[in-house]
Amino acid sequence: MQHLQTEVLVVGGGAGGTAAAIQAARRGAQTILVSEFEWLGGMLTAAGVSAPDGNELAALQTGIWGAFLRELKRRQPEGLDHAWVSFFTYEPRIGAEIFADWVRSLPNLHWIANQVPLEVQRSGDRTTGVRFGDYAIDAQIILDGTELGDLLALAEIPHRWSWEWQSETAEPSAPAEPNELTQRYSVQSPTWVVVLQEFESDAPDISASPLGSIDSFTTAWQGYTPEAFINYGRLPKNRFMINWPQCGNDYGEKLDRLLDRSIGWNLIRKPAGTVRILPDSFRRNWVSDLDWQRILFRLQKSAAVRLPCILTIGKVGAFKDL
Repeated sequence: MQHLQTEVLVVGGGAGGTAAAIQAARRGAQTILVSEFEWLGGMLTAAGVSAPDGNELAALQTGIWGAFLRELKRRQPEGLDHAWVSFFTYEPRIGAEIFADWVRSLPNLHWIANQVPLEVQRSGDRTTGVRFGDYAIDAQIILDGTELGDLLALAEIPHRWSWEWQSETAEPSAPAEPNELTQRYSVQSPTWVVVLQEFESDAPDISASPLGSIDSFTTAWQGYTPEAFINYGRLPKNRFMINWPQCGNDYGEKLDRLLDRSIGWNLIRKPAGTVRILPDSFRRNWVSDLDWQRILFRLQKSAAVRLPCILTIGKVGAFKDL
């Protein structure tokens, strides 16, 4: 086992963890980033959800997000506007390559892949290090960038699952009190993403679902056309990201199976935000009428399905060949 020391240790290679590691290193800190998989970017890459919605306005395309979009445009000659759920769709592989190139370009950022945290060292009320399968790393600052707050559980730091109320956080977008939605969904439905490839000739067979019944999916297209369904998350090169919220693969039944109550894990995310429609004077200065209608359409469609957090479960290997 290798023993390492650093100023900043980031555990988790999702979009948040990767961005935190890059910014820490850019500010001059000696930084180590440890990821579970060989692809960085989490939901934006390894999980296959390469159709991020939101931040359509050019004024919001700043920082790492803005740089990511500009680099996508440079590396993907087909452009980014292919789907109607998002203005930005791209091959997951390209997104992962961008994050990897950024990380490798920083001499004071050391990236270690294929490791998961096994133990957190503490001294009093401070965390001082993390043990992995092949590494033990001591750090002055430790950031938990895992999907489920793994370090919180390993360090036995008090935390909880699910929603926060306005009385606790004073956030205007938080629910005032428990309601039917918060009782039914302690976290947002996991999204089991599928990427389809269009073939000019006969396509390979796809095995039947182990669920044994398709009844829960029969109304998925209700109110839409097959073309709208398939183009929802259209990607370049005749590929289609299937991430359908209406009787689709946003699967939200029996979510308690995700909770290990003996440990008391908690997934803490900000509650769903309210939408404030900007005045026409602002809209006319920033977006075209067509783009504005697309934004409003997506807001209207997403209002009923956007919950406080997104738990995306996906393995890198499923998307390596895209």
